[in-house]
Amino acid sequence: MLKTKIEKDTVTTFKLVTGEEVIARVSNIEGTTVTIDRPLVIMMSQQGLAFGTFVPTMDYKNGIEIDTRNIVVMGPALEKVVAEYKNATSPIKTPPKSSIIT
Repeated sequence: MLKTKIEKDTVTTFKLVTGEEVIARVSNIEGTTVTIDRPLVIMMSQQGLAFGTFVPTMDYKNGIEIDTRNIVVMGPALEKVVAEYKNATSPIKTPPKSSIIT
């Protein structure tokens, strides 16, 4: 049984028993099922962390249900990762914050 308290609409990172690390917005938690929206797999690339499609052949407009027995650990994602996740999943792209060079 998972002891981490996750609220609905929280961008959460999941480590699955398969070894995959998934980031998604939690849309529902009921019994032993967590329903997630817009899941992305977190991968390592030469530039650092990258996102990939979790299940590229699946229509998940109504979310994906994951049995909590298949989750090793879950918790709120880091702020920087949440910002990148929202940018990757939003149809509206936000430009990077500008910095002033003096």
